[in-house]
Amino acid sequence: MTGDLIKNIDALERFLRGKRLSLFLDYDGTLTPIVGRPENAYLSFDMKVLLEKIVRLYPTVIISGRSLDDVKALVGIEGPVYAGNHGMEIRDDGFSFIYDTGRGVREEMKRLKARIKAMGKRFPGVIVEDKGLTLSIHYRLLDVRHKNAFARGFMDTVSSALKRGLVRVTEGKKVFEIRPPVEWHKGRAVEWILERRPFKGTFPIYMGDDETDRDGFRAVKDRGLSVFVGGSSTEADCFIRRQRDVKVFLKRLCQVS
Repeated sequence: MTGDLIKNIDALERFLRGKRLSLFLDYDGTLTPIVGRPENAYLSFDMKVLLEKIVRLYPTVIISGRSLDDVKALVGIEGPVYAGNHGMEIRDDGFSFIYDTGRGVREEMKRLKARIKAMGKRFPGVIVEDKGLTLSIHYRLLDVRHKNAFARGFMDTVSSALKRGLVRVTEGKKVFEIRPPVEWHKGRAVEWILERRPFKGTFPIYMGDDETDRDGFRAVKDRGLSVFVGGSSTEADCFIRRQRDVKVFLKRLCQVS
């Protein structure tokens, strides 16, 4: 299955019918639109009702760069597996997982948080989101005239920790992510979950909209279906152009079961 899923929704239904499906759904930009302040990314009533139906039909994971407690509170429904911090925290009634980043990394993250908050005060609109195992520095609300100066200040602040191999930095949609220097990401989390019941042996569908979701796309390659939200992608099997059309796709999945 390739191309625009909404334009080919009938073919998609035929393709999926008879398969034992599981779903891996990103939160920001997939289940909700991207917003200026992360705390305002609420799940719409319609999407919440739809998700409640989805999790009764299919094993489902909500997988996010947010902390596990944050994304669980925002979604606010029982039934799905919740995976936070890019899969470094996973919780379900049947299993749980927390990646141990090590004492040195944890202490460095605390130091960086204090330094970045102090640096960020010079740039109104910058939001530092402490997620425990990781840090997100949002600059969507920053005046575009100050972006280059902010980016230089940010990189100066983290350069020592980067050189010492205590952290790594990735960039998403108007956000810098400071993460532990470990080979664990959304893709590894997907692979870990797919080895456990009731996900084992299913045909996984992974949906996401950001750079960090590319690891998830690769994890389901040749064993499931990857869907990029926001336009065509060389990494994903197929795509949905507009975030609001995710509901169209999920509604059709309710008819497949």
